[in-house]
Amino acid sequence: MKFMVVTALSFLASTCVARKCGNTEVPDALLQETARMKSMSTLKTLNTASSYSTRTQKVKLYIHNVYIDRTAEGGYISNEDMQKQFQVLNEHYASTGIYFDLRRTIHTQNGTWAISDKDSEMELEMKKSLRKGDYGDMNLYLRPLQGWLGWCTFPGDFEVGSDGYWKDGCDVLQSSIPGGTAVPYNEGKTAVHEIGHWLGLLHTFQGGCDGGDMIDDTPAEGTPTDGCPEGKDTCTGVAYPGLDPIHNFMDYSDDACLTQFTPGQTVRIYQTWDRYRAPAKA
Repeated sequence: MKFMVVTALSFLASTCVARKCGNTEVPDALLQETARMKSMSTLKTLNTASSYSTRTQKVKLYIHNVYIDRTAEGGYISNEDMQKQFQVLNEHYASTGIYFDLRRTIHTQNGTWAISDKDSEMELEMKKSLRKGDYGDMNLYLRPLQGWLGWCTFPGDFEVGSDGYWKDGCDVLQSSIPGGTAVPYNEGKTAVHEIGHWLGLLHTFQGGCDGGDMIDDTPAEGTPTDGCPEGKDTCTGVAYPGLDPIHNFMDYSDDACLTQFTPGQTVRIYQTWDRYRAPAKA
């Protein structure tokens, strides 16, 4: 699928008005595995799992800037900008014990790749050419996306060399980096949110009031959040204690509003890591 560069430039010049994450559909296999993990994560487990609360995990990180031309309008960002994004990731994942080891920052000028859409042939071509490391390593592609703030691949059982293996990683709008122009999503937290999907987390509102993200300590939430509306409560009644988790990184709130992962999300990250990504290290 071909795109006109002028379309990308006009999008980059605009201000984002609502968070749009491309991870709207969760693979059935992951949903089934997540349900199994939920059954393992009883309240007793969450309260006594010191192995999770004290655990750490290094993740090798490769940050790619794929741009149209060497201008801000063309999607170009500096090595310093990529370092700032790296620092934000480590700051906000610190509570989970996940820490990123930045191995390389890589610039690639290719106008077609820069604006290639999710699940397109050009996206796959780009990643087959640029992807580094193995299935336990994070490849973050900062580029001028069309209509999205970002998306990530969910973990799955992919053979090395398969299309699913090559596509693994995260694509994030380059202007959402700290100090970028994608107000109010310009504190680098889009990458925090998207990498949460790569680590196995679902949206807090994924299954609505009666489904959610399949994590016990995430309050029920019926709809994604826009802005930072304190007191938002879309699931009411005794069956749904607590207000909506508008400060959770896996909601859609403005960047300034997002501040936390829950202990249950930390458990799910490590359950998912051990199930899908740790075997790559064996």
